[in-house]
Amino acid sequence: MKTIVFTALAAAIALSTPAFAADEINVSNGISAAGAPLAAHGVDLVALVNDGNPVEGFATHSATYDGASYYFTTAANLEAFEANPEAYLPQHGGFCSFGVSVGKKFDGDPDQYLVADGKLYLFLNAETRAAFLKDVPATAKTADEQWANIKSIAVGEL
Repeated sequence: MKTIVFTALAAAIALSTPAFAADEINVSNGISAAGAPLAAHGVDLVALVNDGNPVEGFATHSATYDGASYYFTTAANLEAFEANPEAYLPQHGGFCSFGVSVGKKFDGDPDQYLVADGKLYLFLNAETRAAFLKDVPATAKTADEQWANIKSIAVGEL
């Protein structure tokens, strides 16, 4: 009996494993109703990028992209995301872009964000956002270079 339960549990875990490698996307623990972990703290990325409004989306307007779930406030925002996800996805997997520039994966808080050159950057807090703002082009370039090195490395290994 224990073997059957363990086998069923192992199969369920394997089926719910995200499509991305270890910690490539900043997601919450657990899974959403869509069966994928929730990214961007459930904030509507379209509203954030287009309107500067970090508002929580709804599970009724959700999309799964690259193994993570994203929530939106309206069907129109969901459609906009599905038409061009790359226009709305945060850089560096949604981790703090300043943290990535120094080789770390800190949580990216959608309340602490920047849209620059058509790209969305998230930050751990106001201090890391301010540090990034001191030299956006150079820090963004460093973060991009670091991301290539740490993207597939688990948070606990950095």
